[in-house]
Amino acid sequence: FSMSDEANPATGQSAMQKEEEIDQTTKAESGKADTAAAATENANSRKRARVFDLGSMLAAASATAQSRTGQAEEKRRLEEAEKKAASGEDPEETASSTAGSSTRPIAVANRPSDSAYNSLTATDEDDDDDFLPMLPPGFKPDESVVVKDEEEKAMIKAANGGEDEDDDEEYEDYQGEGIPTTALIPTSCEAKIVHGAKPISSLAFDHQGARIVSGGQDYQVNIYDFQKMDASLRPDRQLTPCESHVIFTLAFNANGETLAIGSGAAQIRLLDRKGSQWAETVRGDQYLVDLNFTKGHTAAINCIAWNPLVKTEFLSASDDGSLRLWSTDDYKVITKCINTHQRVIKTKNANGKRAQPQSCAYSPDGKLIVTGCDDGSIQAWKHGKLFVNTSYLVRKAHSAPVTCVVVAPDGKKILSRALDDTLKLWSLTDNKTPVLMRGDLECGYKGTDCGFSPRGEMVYTGTSAPSTEVEGKLLFLNSETFEPMYQIVYPGVSCIRIAWHARLNQIAVGLSDGTVRVYYDQQLSHAGIMSCVTKPKKRQRQNEVLREELILSPLTLHMFQPRGDNPDEQEVTEWRIRKYLRMRDKQQRPNFKKPAEMPLDDKSCGGRVKTSGGTLHSYVAQQLGKEKNQAFLADTDVRASILRHAEAAEKDPQFINKAYMKNQPKPIFQEKSTAPEEEESDEELEPVYKMPRGQFSS
Repeated sequence: FSMSDEANPATGQSAMQKEEEIDQTTKAESGKADTAAAATENANSRKRARVFDLGSMLAAASATAQSRTGQAEEKRRLEEAEKKAASGEDPEETASSTAGSSTRPIAVANRPSDSAYNSLTATDEDDDDDFLPMLPPGFKPDESVVVKDEEEKAMIKAANGGEDEDDDEEYEDYQGEGIPTTALIPTSCEAKIVHGAKPISSLAFDHQGARIVSGGQDYQVNIYDFQKMDASLRPDRQLTPCESHVIFTLAFNANGETLAIGSGAAQIRLLDRKGSQWAETVRGDQYLVDLNFTKGHTAAINCIAWNPLVKTEFLSASDDGSLRLWSTDDYKVITKCINTHQRVIKTKNANGKRAQPQSCAYSPDGKLIVTGCDDGSIQAWKHGKLFVNTSYLVRKAHSAPVTCVVVAPDGKKILSRALDDTLKLWSLTDNKTPVLMRGDLECGYKGTDCGFSPRGEMVYTGTSAPSTEVEGKLLFLNSETFEPMYQIVYPGVSCIRIAWHARLNQIAVGLSDGTVRVYYDQQLSHAGIMSCVTKPKKRQRQNEVLREELILSPLTLHMFQPRGDNPDEQEVTEWRIRKYLRMRDKQQRPNFKKPAEMPLDDKSCGGRVKTSGGTLHSYVAQQLGKEKNQAFLADTDVRASILRHAEAAEKDPQFINKAYMKNQPKPIFQEKSTAPEEEESDEELEPVYKMPRGQFSS
């Protein structure tokens, strides 16, 4: 307390009482707050999720809708009664009818019986076929174009030459249910792409359906981009990635970013979307016997298959007798190649020796690896870490090398094609006999394809034409009976490569004449080649000359393209632009001849050495040369110096005359001078056109 409070005892007591009251008030408020918090906590603990009675809510909504409908109906009837009363009709009758309608209860619509419900449903389904948009008010159809009876239909059919306009007439011979399977083959339209003059040896779509690539025996790979291509169907890029090696296989990974190329070389090339090679596999050592110790293939690559689930893993089959699993994650930036494989699978024949795998494939789930070898066997392994023993083996599947193996979409069957002119279907539960087999299918190319349709109801393959009189065919067979369902004939041309893209629903066929045929249907297919055939052709302007000066951007030159590992070199910096400009200035600067330097009067200096030299040795050598050649240097007449030796040469002819002493002891000199001014012209040797006109005319 202050001094004034101590001096006045009454004032000090009153201050103490006030402080006690404030403390009590604070305690009471804190107690109320605690009580309220406890009550809130108890209330929250007693809260539960609100339960909605859906039946009662629907009943309330139905009653509300019925009441509103009744009110609207009553109001409409009252308005009609007022109109009739105004027109002079009996108001009592109108009133009674109105009253009767107003007092009549509104019946709730009950669900009809099952038979009535079925009849109504059938009627509604029938009416759905005739559903049309609402016609404008006052529209009257033209009765002259409406076909009313069968006689008019017959007359229209006769006028069309016996052909009905209905598309269903095309399958009137079909006795089954629904649409026939042949209607699902998109072959109503065709587009022809010219690759080259030699047979097509490889063909592939990317999974998105944006590009198609073709490789041939002319060592070229053509990339066709559907978004850039017009009706001329020219390739976007033409490459020769493997030099003078035939392209055997092409394959895109799951996302379409990488294209793998297998050829007669032992290395696999990997290309990006632009068509530039960014990686390759390492070449193995051909002098090592054990294939496990070689880091890569040592012979030609016959087939490449990407894992359908892992976009970085791919499988390759080679003539060195091995299958190898690779991963793009093993790519090394320094060497710019994949330095090693992940797994090696050795293929063996019945004698335990090497068998060359000709084709390989993954199952749709990626759990099985299948290959067909040159001894006619089909071998399969489970995808894992060990590939010692096969999980499925058909030793004598074919009597000739297998050209293609494909796993069915259900993963339970394998389709194989071979050079023994057969097509076989195998079950993974039985390796003794094929499920289905068809022969007499001419096969003359080692890369002849076969496969399943996207839904698995058909299989397809191609046949070869050994001569111009024989027809090559693209065959579609029933997958359950191998009965022919549809075929396309190519007179004198072999059908080698086939690719059916499921998303685009388009079929690409590579032929032996160097062309690629793409089949599609305007109703069943979409995008792909259909977006190209409708684009107008671009006019070629290679032969045209521009009078204007071409302005080239310096940033598009090769020196400014990103390269190297240093980030500074990958960016177009100001320093690189100045470097380019300095180079241009140096090239345009005229080259002046360097003037001769003045002789040194004094000693050697400035990197130049005096001609006389500055040492004793150089002085002695110079003096010796002057003494020996003093007479020669003093004589300035060259002719006189030569004639000085004429008498000595005549007395001792050891250089020239000695060679003529045997065959020409007496010298014979030319009588006629050979000087041009004294030489006379020979008229006989003179050309006709140089003769005078008088002599020529006579």
